[in-house]
Amino acid sequence: MSQLHELALRGCSPEPLMAYLKALGIFRLVAEQQDPTARAWWKNDTFTLSSALDREGLVEFFLDYYKPTPIVSPWNGGSGFHEKDNSKAMDAILELESPRFELWNEVVSIGKRIASTGEDIADKKNLKEWTLAQCRSQFPDDALDWLDAAYVLTAGGAKFPPLLGTGGNDGRLEFSNNFMQNIVLAFNIEEKRNGEATARSQIVAALFNEGSPELVKKRSTGFYNPGGVGGANASVGFNDDSLTNPWDYILMFEGALMFAGAAARRLSSQSSSKAVFPFTVDNSAAGYGTSADSEYGDSSRAEFWAPLWNQPASLPELNHLVSEGRAQMGRRQGANGTDFARAVAGLGTERGVSQFQRYGFMVRNGMSYLAAPLGRFHIPKDNDVAERAKLANVLFDLDGWMSRLKRNASGSSAPAGSGAALRQVEDAIMEFCQRGGPRYLQEVLIAVGRAERWLASSGLKENVPPLNNLSRDWISHAKDDTAEFRLARAVASVLHEPPQGPRKVGPIRENFEPVDTKRDWKEDSTSFVWTAADPLSNMISVLERRCLEGQMQGLEDRHPPLNATYSARLNDIVSFLNGGVDVQRVQRLTDLALPLSFVRYWHRPEREDSQEGEPISAPFDLPTAYAAMKLTLLPGKFECPDFDADVHISMEPSMLAMLRAGRVNEAYRVAYRRLIASGLRPLSDTPGIPDRSEQGRRLAAALLFPLDSNAHCALAKRALRKPERRETTG
Repeated sequence: MSQLHELALRGCSPEPLMAYLKALGIFRLVAEQQDPTARAWWKNDTFTLSSALDREGLVEFFLDYYKPTPIVSPWNGGSGFHEKDNSKAMDAILELESPRFELWNEVVSIGKRIASTGEDIADKKNLKEWTLAQCRSQFPDDALDWLDAAYVLTAGGAKFPPLLGTGGNDGRLEFSNNFMQNIVLAFNIEEKRNGEATARSQIVAALFNEGSPELVKKRSTGFYNPGGVGGANASVGFNDDSLTNPWDYILMFEGALMFAGAAARRLSSQSSSKAVFPFTVDNSAAGYGTSADSEYGDSSRAEFWAPLWNQPASLPELNHLVSEGRAQMGRRQGANGTDFARAVAGLGTERGVSQFQRYGFMVRNGMSYLAAPLGRFHIPKDNDVAERAKLANVLFDLDGWMSRLKRNASGSSAPAGSGAALRQVEDAIMEFCQRGGPRYLQEVLIAVGRAERWLASSGLKENVPPLNNLSRDWISHAKDDTAEFRLARAVASVLHEPPQGPRKVGPIRENFEPVDTKRDWKEDSTSFVWTAADPLSNMISVLERRCLEGQMQGLEDRHPPLNATYSARLNDIVSFLNGGVDVQRVQRLTDLALPLSFVRYWHRPEREDSQEGEPISAPFDLPTAYAAMKLTLLPGKFECPDFDADVHISMEPSMLAMLRAGRVNEAYRVAYRRLIASGLRPLSDTPGIPDRSEQGRRLAAALLFPLDSNAHCALAKRALRKPERRETTG
């Protein structure tokens, strides 16, 4: 058995796209033409090759034994096959009698015959399609790799993978002719003008990023290497020519052939023409910092997600990975970059990949594009793959709403800010798919809520209905051990219990945004009171409105409509009142409350979320004023065995306006008198909270949080005197 050599190919990195494809080209050629046992992987952003070739052997292989793949495109103008084309490189290769170019010469001869026949076809409109079909049928099997990579023929016409432009060209830049010209330079075919030393220095630089080889001017790399295209500001002057190492260009296209052959098997009427090619999807503006609203239009052709694997893989294994490289989301295939991230997080792609380098094919000038790096996507490392998939599945609830929003957010007629609203959601989804966990799922909810608020005031709401009926899994997956989430969950669940009779006051969502009882947009909603004011003011407004609607509807015994599925914890109330839930956390609380109100709350909480049946006591620092006022805003009868209480305490909404104005003492007196009128005796005749204080405003907002019956008893112990028990004699 020959000795294996492990080489770090420092000329091959995940960025730019040219360097990534070059790595795959080196691996493919070594495994196919020299050592079938070769293995390769990525280590610290460097491509590593293990094979029977040592460093010198690898250099000699490319200089003396490598047989270039026939990359020719008779269907393209400028390819060298037509009368006015530059065919010097093609002619120079045809003059060779080297066995390294036997297949090449055969393919060129067939291509010339096809191109010559095509000149006599009258229907020039369909000439390209005809030429593509003829090449497919006449080229030898060993020469089909380029055709498979460059295009796929379907009943609806030819489909072109964005990785190779539009069939092997990018605007006026024709790839195959440039490939031939670089072959001539790298192999010293034309007049031997480069010399053996130059050729060696160029291949060493391409493989190991060593030395200072002579680069070729005015030889464009296309969109694969944005830093090497030349032009304005490309050097110390105002303009400079593009510079290319011919081996970089050659090996790059040899690597692009890896992404061939699988597309035709996955074409479907439900997929876009971009999403059917390996690791290629429509663009998404999510996940990178230079995005703008306009990028939801036509400025980006597609995205390519380059897989990076950190364990040695053989060429057949890599071919299998690429051939099955898909973004599967449930029953449908992912369509854009955000979908791809979701598919990866939900195990919709092949395993063995640790990261993806994401590229976007962005428009540069006219019809020219650049492969812009859009960042690295790290696959979650947790071992609980089933839980990770379950976690990602909750995002399916957003699909219909997001697709309608995106469809209406693109185009020149879309309202300003529509792209930004959608991008915030996609950014949050992208981050969640990489990191997982409750906190990042909450960020998705917050982004969805903000987009929904924007939508409610935009012209798009005529075409995009409100988001409805999120599954309860959102609550269990987004739950964390924070007061703001628990409080937001409690508020959002107000009046989501199945009503016993006809519902007279709607769920709290109708106070958050202008929707009706059927959860459709409502232009003239009087229940909607949420504005651009601060969170505390908005919470007070919601409570005031619900109390008013309860009075208007004549609810039995004048209880406020604050029934809820989830109840708040008194410890969290204390933290809210005392500033432990600071301003930023209060903002997060209210940002979460809206999207959590979209969840279907037709279930009782899990045992760990419920305090029913568990005696509790009020925290020692719970203000007496809060306890007394909350007892006048209970959603039903006050029942507490410790107080022999079974009474209806009518609501006193007038105290809310007083609290809003900072008149805490006056508001407390109102609650005090109501308790006395209900047969209950308060412990204190003063609130213990100064007028016009921040705690007073927080107290008013905190009255919105629903509590359960055990908490009601705990409030009574803090605010009321127990009744004197009379002894009886027999």
